[in-house]
Amino acid sequence: MVQLLHWFQTTYPEYKKALLECHHNFDDTDTNPYHVEGDCWSHTMLVCKIAELKGYDRVVQVSALLHDLGKPQSRKINVQNNHVQFFGHEELSATLAKPLVADLVSREMLTEEESIEVLELISLHAYLYKETDSEKIYKKFQEKPEFLKHLAQLSYCDDFGRFSESMGKNGFVKNYMAQCSS
Repeated sequence: MVQLLHWFQTTYPEYKKALLECHHNFDDTDTNPYHVEGDCWSHTMLVCKIAELKGYDRVVQVSALLHDLGKPQSRKINVQNNHVQFFGHEELSATLAKPLVADLVSREMLTEEESIEVLELISLHAYLYKETDSEKIYKKFQEKPEFLKHLAQLSYCDDFGRFSESMGKNGFVKNYMAQCSS
C-alpha cells in the first residue's frame, strides 16, 4: 500500500489536492453525519488503511485508493438543508481513474485483467448500499463470485473508513463478510 500511495501522491498530486480540498461537511459547524472525518482525502486514507490491515489484494487496495476520485467534481450543496451530496460520483470516479489504472498497468503494478475489475469495482462501489435484497445481489453476481467478494471487501473498507453512526450496519456486507470468515 505504501508504494501505491507514493505513486499516487507523486504522480497525481492534483488529485490528492482536490480530495484534500473537498469536504463532506457543509461548513465547520454542520458536519456530515456519514463522514464526520471531514475531507475526502482523510476518508480515502482510512479506506486504504482498512484494506491494508485486512490484507486485501491489490485489486481491492487500488480500488480503495481511487474509489472517490469523482467526489470533488460531483460535490453539490442541497440548499434546502445544507447537506453535501455527491450524486454520480461512482461512475465519474471510474472515468477519472481510467488513465491512472492504465498507468498502473504500464508500470506492471496491475495486470490488464485486474485493471478492468478495478474500474468496475469503482463504478459499483455504492451498489451494496443501494441494493438490500440479498437474493438480487447474489443473482446479479452469480457468474462472478470473486468480483462479489472484492465488492463486499471494498464496501467494508468504505464503510469502516469513516466516522459515522451507521458504520458496520450494512446488512448484506456484514453477513457476507461473516460467511467469508467462517
